[in-house]
Amino acid sequence: MPTGMFVWEGNMKVLRKIQRGMKMFLQFILAALVLAVLGLVIINAFVVLSTAPDIYASVEEYQADMGEYRDWPILVLGAGVIDNAYPSTILQKRLDTAEALGEMNADQSLIMSGDHREDNYNEVGVMKAYLVEAGLASERIYLDHAGYSTYDSLFRLKKVIKEDQVVLVTQRYHLHRALMLARFLGIDAVGVAVEESSSTRLERESREVAARMKDFAVCYLGYQPPMPTREYGFSLDDMSGDATNQKENLENH
Repeated sequence: MPTGMFVWEGNMKVLRKIQRGMKMFLQFILAALVLAVLGLVIINAFVVLSTAPDIYASVEEYQADMGEYRDWPILVLGAGVIDNAYPSTILQKRLDTAEALGEMNADQSLIMSGDHREDNYNEVGVMKAYLVEAGLASERIYLDHAGYSTYDSLFRLKKVIKEDQVVLVTQRYHLHRALMLARFLGIDAVGVAVEESSSTRLERESREVAARMKDFAVCYLGYQPPMPTREYGFSLDDMSGDATNQKENLENH
C-alpha cells in the first residue's frame, strides 16, 4: 500500500476521534443545560407553591382575617426613590397598600425597611413622609435604615429589632422569596400582595427568578450571605417611631 494511503487513513482516524470527542462534549453541555433549566424550574416552583398559602391577594382578603394579626407589625420592603423625594411607582404601590392596612388598625406599628447608606439617598425617609402625608400618625412609623436587601430587612427584623411576627407588604413575585427567608429566620409571617403594573411584571419577575435561586441557597444549601449590620437598632415597645427618623440617633441603641 502506498505511503500516502497510510497517512490518509491515519488522519481519518484522528479526525473521527476528534468528532466523537466533540459529540460527547456537546452532549455533556446539552445535558448540563437541561439539568440547570430543570433545577431552575423546580426550585422556583417550590418557592412559589410552598409560600402561596401565606399570601393574601388583596387588602380586602386580608381584612377578613386581620384580627389574627392585629399585634403584628407591618413591614414594607423598600424600593427605588426619585430625587430622594418621591417613591418610584413600584414603591408607591407598596406604600398605598400599607396605608390601607394601617387605616384598618390604628394601633398597628409600621416599619419601613430600605437603603439609607448615603445622606443623599434615603428610601425610608421618603417612605415615611409619603405615609404621613397620606394621614398615618408619624409616631406609628419606624425606620430601619439598613434594609439593604430582602435578607437584610428580615434578618434585622428578627435579630436587631427583635420581632418574630410580621405582615409583609410587597408585590406578589417578591413576597414568595420574602416569606421563604422569613421562615428560614424563624419569623411567623404572612404577606399582602401589592398590585404590579403589567408593563413591568415580566421584567421584574424574570429578575426575581435569579434572586430566588440565591436565597434558596441561603435557606436550604448552607450558603452564607454577607452578615447584615446590627447598627441602627430600635424597639417597637419602648420607642416612638419618630425617634427612628435620624439614623444617627440609633447608632448606640
